[in-house]
Amino acid sequence: MSNGVNAKQIRNWIDDELVDGVETYPDPEAEFNFTVDMSNILLHVVKREPNGPVLVGQQIEYGDDIQSRIQELATADRQALLVRIRETLTTVPVVYGFQDEMGTNVRFEDMSHLFVERRIYPEELDRPTLMSGLVDVWKAMRYLDDIVALIDSVERR
Repeated sequence: MSNGVNAKQIRNWIDDELVDGVETYPDPEAEFNFTVDMSNILLHVVKREPNGPVLVGQQIEYGDDIQSRIQELATADRQALLVRIRETLTTVPVVYGFQDEMGTNVRFEDMSHLFVERRIYPEELDRPTLMSGLVDVWKAMRYLDDIVALIDSVERR
């Protein structure tokens, strides 16, 4: 039994005054997948299972230069960076993970990308919750988007 929320309803709930654009993203494994542009950050709104949650999320892939900088930080500096990232991510209702190129969860210093996701379950799914989810994930991604400044702020010189 489906929760009755379909792609058309979700699309209608997305506030066009708050976002810069919404596109359908081809995803054969999903009931629907939209990319939502919020201030130059693309977020996905996806539903994979008929009775499953709507996922609002995105990932940031960090290049070799960022990965090297993180790995080369002194242990105390790397821990300080991790604490700052965790403090920010735990202030918004999202799940996050550090992953390698294969999507396997790894230690912070071994990550190639970081994912942030808000799961909205059928019994709580409505327009305000969807829009709050988009804003929450956007806030987290905006913070993480400038990891160079975060690294610079903890790096001991």
